[in-house]
Order: sequence, then structure tokens, then C-alpha cells
Amino acid sequence: MKPLCEIIVLDVMPSVRALIAKELVEKHGLTQAAAAKRLGMTQPAISQYRRNLRGGKVNIMEKDREVMGKINSIAERIAKGELSHVDATSEFCEICRLMRQRLLLCETHKKYMSGLENCRICEKKVVC
Repeated sequence: MKPLCEIIVLDVMPSVRALIAKELVEKHGLTQAAAAKRLGMTQPAISQYRRNLRGGKVNIMEKDREVMGKINSIAERIAKGELSHVDATSEFCEICRLMRQRLLLCETHKKYMSGLENCRICEKKVVC
């Protein structure tokens, strides 16, 4: 059994970090080392995100304008130094809630776990 939150930790959060890292480097001109420092990770991790070796579920998010708008906003605020680590945590939770609300995690959840054909977990107003 894999609860939805476990799938988010395994698939969604690495993909969110990958998209933010990509934005910081490509759009905001940060070096991989500078992006890594702001995201609290290593430069090799940023390199792996950039080469699509980590964070492989980005396609689900890239297809959704609202989710990508939130990710781009986070990246911009990180680039400008306007987002504290506490605020960033809250913003990451918002992405998760938004993805659940928009039912973007259902197919991934069903791949991990059988018996979810009639699942309504994401439709409930559960706070992670």
C-alpha cells in the first residue's frame, strides 16, 4: 500500500524541485551552484535535475498552467531572495493541494496501487 502522500514525496516533490531549478538557471540566470544553495541542495543534484535524471514526473505539471504558474512564481521569488525557507515550505504544500484539487495525481496513484478505480481521495478537502 502506498498512501498518496508517499507518492507525492517520491514523485511530485523531486519534480517540483527540478522545475524550480530549471527556472532558476535558465530564466533567472543563476549558476547551478547558486541555485543549489538557494534550494538547500547540492550542485550535482541540480545538474541531475537539469539532465532529467531526477524529477521524472515534470510532464504532469508542465501540462497544467495553474501549477506551472505557481512553480514559476516560487522560482521568481527564490531568485529575488523574497522567499524564506518557511514560506517555501508553505508554497510547496500549496502545489500539492493544487495538484490534488485538479486531480493530477490520480493516474500516478493508481499505477502504484491497485483497487483505486473508484477512489475519491483527491476530491476530499484533506490537508497534508
